[in-house]
Order: sequence, then structure tokens, then C-alpha cells
Amino acid sequence: MGDAGKESIRRVIEKAYIQGIHGNQDEQLVRSGFHEDFAMLVLRDDAIDKVTVDEWLARVEVMKLENPEMWAAETRYSVDLVDVSGYAAVAKLQVFKGEVHFSTDFMLLYRFEEGWRIVSKIFAIPS
Repeated sequence: MGDAGKESIRRVIEKAYIQGIHGNQDEQLVRSGFHEDFAMLVLRDDAIDKVTVDEWLARVEVMKLENPEMWAAETRYSVDLVDVSGYAAVAKLQVFKGEVHFSTDFMLLYRFEEGWRIVSKIFAIPS
């Protein structure tokens, strides 16, 4: 896939994930780029938790209450990788809240008739 396809993937991630989740938790913005069957896979105590978009938005609200300074800080990110094969893609991002390295994210996307949608995510929190 050419640069135009990779750029459309970057735009979906920036709009739905960076602006939607990390920005203002705008549910409509989030849903514009996340598939309805999305699941974030969270590793906890050697087990996997599957988290829906609704559950994730609720978790973000709790995180904002627990650490308002971090969530008020500017969100910056870099895209290390976008790899596409036909209708499937993966993206690797580094996300920062202010000066804090918040997470390394691996996003999985499929291309549907209406465009690219994020269908799953795993992440690592820097130690």
C-alpha cells in the first residue's frame, strides 16, 4: 500500500485515539475510528482482560480523577511503524503525556467499506 493508504491509517489513529481517547474523550470522535467489536487486550497478572470502547472510556475517566495533572498535560506521539498487507494493518506508536512516556501502543486495523477502523490494541507501559 502506498503512502496515501498509510496516511489514512495515521489520520484514523490521530483522530479516534489521540484526540478522542487522550484528548477530550469525545465518544463520537472515538467511535469514528474504532470498530464496534474493538477489544483492547490488557495483560494483568499473567491473564488477558478484554476491554471494550465503553469500558475503556470509563477507565480513562477514573485515570483522569487519579492523576489530573498528567491528563491535563499535552499529549504527544510518534508513529514508529505502519505496516499494511491488503485489508489488514498494524501501527506502533509512542505516546507521551507532557514529559512522561505514557505507553507504547500496537494498534491493529482492518479496512472496511467505510474505511480503516481500529479493531484491537495491546500496549506496554514503560517501567
